[in-house]
Amino acid sequence: MISLGWSLLLMFQSAPAQEAVSPLPRIQASVVLVRGATEGRPGRQGSGVVVAPRIVATNAHVIESSQGLTVRQGATVWPATVLRVDQSRDLCLLSVPGLMVAPVVLAPEPSEPGQPVVAAGFPGGQGPTLSKGHLRGIWHQGENLLLQSDALTSPGSSGGGLFDEEGRLLGLTTMTFTPDVRMNFSIPAAWVEALALAPPGEPVSALGWDMDLNGAGLLEKLARDPRNWPAWEVASRQWVQDLPQDPDAWLALGLALDQAARSAKLDQSGPVLLQAVEAYRRSLALRRDAKTLNNLGVALDSLNRFDEAEQVLSEAVEREPAYAVAWLNRAATHFNAGRFDQAAEAFRSALALRPDEVDAWARLAFCQRRLGQGEAAVASLRIALRYRPLAAEMWLELGLLLVDLVRFEDARVVHERLEALNPELATRLQAALNRDKALRKGRSTKG
Repeated sequence: MISLGWSLLLMFQSAPAQEAVSPLPRIQASVVLVRGATEGRPGRQGSGVVVAPRIVATNAHVIESSQGLTVRQGATVWPATVLRVDQSRDLCLLSVPGLMVAPVVLAPEPSEPGQPVVAAGFPGGQGPTLSKGHLRGIWHQGENLLLQSDALTSPGSSGGGLFDEEGRLLGLTTMTFTPDVRMNFSIPAAWVEALALAPPGEPVSALGWDMDLNGAGLLEKLARDPRNWPAWEVASRQWVQDLPQDPDAWLALGLALDQAARSAKLDQSGPVLLQAVEAYRRSLALRRDAKTLNNLGVALDSLNRFDEAEQVLSEAVEREPAYAVAWLNRAATHFNAGRFDQAAEAFRSALALRPDEVDAWARLAFCQRRLGQGEAAVASLRIALRYRPLAAEMWLELGLLLVDLVRFEDARVVHERLEALNPELATRLQAALNRDKALRKGRSTKG
């Protein structure tokens, strides 16, 4: 594999002043068809973008397991070789000697969605085809961005360009959100430049997306980052608009609204949660599954509708008895409703499936204490502390419980541990020990 040196940096184009002429012919001229062969047979084909003199950027999956790579524009075909690949970002740079095509200009990284865009590529091996649309979302993954547009793409477009209205390259069109062809993801042009500038011989950084994920799985992973919540809501609303009979679309919208409610002001979170409940119910009307039942139960619990929450969470665990998260949420609903006997039973079922859930052990201990099962609560707290031995608040709770059970020697041992972890909390436990000692002394004097 040939290494890219520093000279490639000098060949990247900087943005010129905005042109009055249409950029569409220039966009078409910069996009090429990429083909490969496998064991003498036609292999994969996709699109590519000329990003520097005799350098074409495309997706790694376009050239995967291919030999005899070629690049074509019009009737002219050039042989190509791989310069560098970053599988984690699904990105590849090709060397194309003799390629006489002007390179694109790299656009600044977008900061807000909404701007017009043009997707260009060779869908079905035909083209270059242009499709206009808008940038619908900017997704964050760590320090990286993924761009979502509604410009139409189809098989064969992978590796093509996503351009701004001035004809500058925003990214490479990489994945269509199945089954909605208007939700398309592009990797940013900044990744192309980063791959070119990486020191030769050094391994590339695995900071891309998880290419094994698609559809709802990709959205759900990206939505773990709060910065993506607005983009997720836009994407899921587009999804239900285009495919109202898809249960996954309504599930995605329910999750997006759930997340929006968490970041909304207190007086606004209730109405947003009600919308989430409706979205989950629409999904369940199309497909009744444990995951959606679980999410509906959590939303109902957040609205203090505990009986309804328990009903759907009960159905979730009936449908999927090994679904530990649903058992935990069912226990939490009973806990929040003050039904500590039912909560304890559900916590035990959850912990049988997932014994390292520390907070569940702590809540089980609370239930057991309220039910007068002090020794069982001590045992539950000790299990929790095996998993989280530095949890000072939990050590204090254990110490106070031991005082209540008149197990003073054990409480003093806990006090010694607590002094090393948190002297302030240790003072509270010592005060409880002192009060009990004074009470016992008073009772002894009266006797």
